[in-house]
Amino acid sequence: MTFGEMIGALGENLGVELVDEGGAAAVQIDGNTVILHAAGDDLMLIHADLGYVAPENRERVFAAAMEANFLYQGTGGATLAANPADGRLHLQKYNWLERMDADGMVETLSRFAETVSAWKRIAADASAAPESFSASEASSPVGLRAGGFMQV
Repeated sequence: MTFGEMIGALGENLGVELVDEGGAAAVQIDGNTVILHAAGDDLMLIHADLGYVAPENRERVFAAAMEANFLYQGTGGATLAANPADGRLHLQKYNWLERMDADGMVETLSRFAETVSAWKRIAADASAAPESFSASEASSPVGLRAGGFMQV
């Protein structure tokens, strides 16, 4: 399935008009804007801007993000990254188009949006009450484990 075909099928499945605009499309899920990018012939990048992290909170939030990235423990299989140019936190995940159908993509987007919401709360909580923020607690928000990865 090509990126354009996936966007069309996803839009139908979600019941919204979703248009491939030169290799990118955006969808609102639970109040979060999720951007879908064509990343070559067989990859899709799912991306969300989680917002600005104030300089006084960056050390805590970015340390929590690094811990969460380890084995995707606190990211639901995605990766957190900071944009050094503007201090904004981002979440991104690659998906192979050939392994995905519209139903699977809806499930992936739902989990991704839950992760986006959780990390937006973590960043906001650090801003509101930095003394009570713990990087080790934030690295594993409830429900953000990456499926059955590493279970024995």
